Amino acid sequence: MERRELILVAAAEEFDRAGFAAATVAGIARAAGVSQGALHFHFPTKLAMALAVIDEQNARTFDVVSHTDTSPTAALIAASKSIADLLRTDPIVRAGIRLSLERGEFAAATVSFYEQWIAGIVDVFRLAIASGELRTELSAEQLGATLVPYFTGVQLVSDVRTGRADLYSAVSTMWRVVLSATADPRHRERLLGVAADAFGSTD
Repeated sequence: MERRELILVAAAEEFDRAGFAAATVAGIARAAGVSQGALHFHFPTKLAMALAVIDEQNARTFDVVSHTDTSPTAALIAASKSIADLLRTDPIVRAGIRLSLERGEFAAATVSFYEQWIAGIVDVFRLAIASGELRTELSAEQLGATLVPYFTGVQLVSDVRTGRADLYSAVSTMWRVVLSATADPRHRERLLGVAADAFGSTD
């Protein structure tokens, strides 16, 4: 399992750097410090490696969503901070996101990932609305189906523009927009403070 993990990390770093098409099995094996035969024992094809990276990225990002926080909206903010941290530090998460947006071979895994993500975020939005933190005519389903692509677009543009150097600032602004539009006035300043504490002020 340790060797499989080494190969997976090496594959992720290569996919993140060069993309699926340009990555080579030989290069991944060399970076992992294993023979191509050992690599193929764990992953028979480059596609199998890419799908494994996407699966692991899904698992790591799903792990950060908490339903137990006493403030459901604060839990969403914290989850977005944790994912932003992973995007800046974890090659598997970065590569999984890149691959999921890159090629048709990954369409099924990508659709499943986003459907699960949206469903999980919708559950937390339901709690946030029920608790009175949010007051909006939008449904939890509409909010979840909007926030996930909003965050995805923010991190993607941040990657293109600055290599995600401005990611925290960009996600902080995202939350200011969302909370200004949806937070109940009784909770708005507190929740804006939670976002500012998590990401830093964008003023």
